[in-house]
Amino acid sequence: MYVSPQASDNGTAYLSFSIDRKVSPNVMYVEAADHESDEMREIYEDGDPSRKFLGQIPQVNHTFAYIKTEYGIINENSLMLGLCENTTALKPNSKPSEKAILSLQEITKLTLERCVKAADAIAMIGQMIDTYCYYGTPATLVVADKEEGYVIELMPGINRAGGYYVARKIPQGHFFVAADQFRIQAVDKNDSDFIFNDNLISRMKQEEIAQLTSGNLNWQRSVKGTEFRPYYSLRRVWRAMSNVAPSKNYSPWVSGWATTAYPFSVMPDKKLSLLDLISLTRDTYTGTQFDNATKGTGGLFATPYTHENYGERSISNENTTYTFISQANKITPSALTWLSLGPSGEGTYVPLCVDKIPSVYADTSRTKYDERKMWWLSKRISYLTVGYYSSLSDMLKTRVLEQEQHSLTLINHSKGLPKERFNRVIANNSRTAFNRMQKLYENLLEKHDGGYMLRYAEGHNPKFIPVDSYKKHEVVHVDKEKEKAEVETQVKTQVKTEPSANIKKEGIPFYNAIGLEKMPDRIDMNVFSKIISTTSEYLKKQNENDKKNK
Repeated sequence: MYVSPQASDNGTAYLSFSIDRKVSPNVMYVEAADHESDEMREIYEDGDPSRKFLGQIPQVNHTFAYIKTEYGIINENSLMLGLCENTTALKPNSKPSEKAILSLQEITKLTLERCVKAADAIAMIGQMIDTYCYYGTPATLVVADKEEGYVIELMPGINRAGGYYVARKIPQGHFFVAADQFRIQAVDKNDSDFIFNDNLISRMKQEEIAQLTSGNLNWQRSVKGTEFRPYYSLRRVWRAMSNVAPSKNYSPWVSGWATTAYPFSVMPDKKLSLLDLISLTRDTYTGTQFDNATKGTGGLFATPYTHENYGERSISNENTTYTFISQANKITPSALTWLSLGPSGEGTYVPLCVDKIPSVYADTSRTKYDERKMWWLSKRISYLTVGYYSSLSDMLKTRVLEQEQHSLTLINHSKGLPKERFNRVIANNSRTAFNRMQKLYENLLEKHDGGYMLRYAEGHNPKFIPVDSYKKHEVVHVDKEKEKAEVETQVKTQVKTEPSANIKKEGIPFYNAIGLEKMPDRIDMNVFSKIISTTSEYLKKQNENDKKNK
């Protein structure tokens, strides 16, 4: 989500994005560096030096300092990046090759290493894709500086190495949101706010994927930018736009994934603050028909989350690894980004400068527990709170907001400090935030008290079945051995009984009919023939009687 400077309450540009995949929560700082004129920049698969080496590109004389995780986040010039990985019905080139060496991860890092302005970054990204080709994940990438922001959408080649891209400038005073789906639709070739390769349309026609409307390329339809499933993306777009511009009365229901019901961006009804954007990242559709906390999916303690295959996927997600909200302005002496680890609804946003990463965030492993790291503390708080949400969430929300307000106040009081001293103050605050969150976890445990006196959420109580008396019937104890002996005695003393009523009615046994008192042990052929003959006559007569009775 992007808030342009003219749409914010203090002229600051904000850009947020979250990753909901199982990625490393480790946050790293890359220092600025000078390079020789003939130096080369090495390119690796998915931007990871531990993976396959793909090639080299010319290095620049100077690279800027920046913060990164798997992707680049923000550099020392306050150039900010935010992204989402999109769905397409096509089958793009997802693997690197000799001709296609650029991944989304590598593009974000190259951008922050080399650029100061958002417009220059868009031009560089386009040139890089045209030269070195793009592979991997279809994506929406937002690039913003202190004054303006752009959306650039990337699509790997379809049948061969290459890659497509379209960029669009976000109007001043507007709010933009993307949620795992392409957001640029009709590309107006006469509008200078659109930036794309001159041969884009001809290449797409050659690949037989171009979709044209009134002579203009429809980008979203051409790349078949569908949703993961209906409303997986569009519901979040609707919710964010409806929150910042309720006067527009956007409907949560649309005609299809390529709908034009929601504009590319919208002007908010009122100026947005950092806390407004933080609140948006924590939204779970409260007060709407899509709120899981009001349904069975919320569990007995009305958790607002649900497994994403069993209900609406809200903006805030239990599977979130991290959320960044970067800010760019001319007020603070350093570039800042706010980081929340784990689900943003249960984590706390803490500001970080583009500088050496405080120890509570640095060198974090997702697979090795370390009580000194904010990641593991955030996970402990999340597990406890989500399990008993209605009972513990109010305390959590209050304390987290207090901590975030403390950080905001500290920034305002320290913005006149020299850069180096400002950075130290902000770094110390991250340790203060860790200590406060540790105390919060202890208080949550105290309130939980092993579950004693915790109450289910209203409307989530299991049905009570009253038992107001003991059973009135006498309990009979059966002597199994005695019962067994009685059965055995009955078997031994059984006597012959008269033929049943059915036998008397239907006739006498056939051995009596041929003059025998009982069946002989051995039957010679004469007797056998007589039995067969008599039985046939008996059955014939029986059939005649049955027909008469009917």
